Parts: sequence; C-alpha cells; structure tokens
Amino acid sequence: MKKILSALFLAALISATLSATQQTTITGVLTDDMCIKKHMMPGKPNADCVRDCIKHGAKYVIVSSGKVVAVSGKTELLDAHAGKKLTLTGEVKGKTFAVSSVDGVQ
Repeated sequence: MKKILSALFLAALISATLSATQQTTITGVLTDDMCIKKHMMPGKPNADCVRDCIKHGAKYVIVSSGKVVAVSGKTELLDAHAGKKLTLTGEVKGKTFAVSSVDGVQ
C-alpha cells in the first residue's frame, strides 16, 4: 500500500511540475498598439496619449529591442506605468505576454 501511495504521490508531483508555467521577464517601453512609437497628441506627455488610446479601444504593447509585443493582464498596474520604460514578469501565451507583475525602471 505504501508503494502505491508513493507512486501516486510521485506521479502527481511530476505532473504538477510539467504543467507549471515558466515565468519570464521583458524590459521595454509600455505603449499602445495604435501609436506604438509616434504619439498623436502634440504637447501632451506620451503617458497621456497611451492612456487615452487605451480608453478608446487600443491594447497595451511593450516595445523591447525594436520588437512590439502584445501585453495583457494587470491593467491597473499598466495604467500607472503607461509610456514608461519598465520590466514585466509573466508568461507568453500565444502571441501575448500575460503580465503577473510590473517593476518600473524609470
């Protein structure tokens, strides 16, 4: 009986380990998918433009090493860091980076 329970426990442990998601980080500038690098609100800070675009249906993206990556999750934290350089921690889900935490760089 102990061998069976040990085998079941080991199988459950291996299964949990294999199904665990791998966290990764990405550092770049948080912006929106409408403006990306060239914001369209002259005289206003980039952060204001990003937030306005998000309110009107744009989605958050992070520009890192010249690549644009779609970002999802933690909207309240992303709003606070709009237009800034930051580091995001999370996991890649398809073509989107699902954010689990935000660390401001600037």
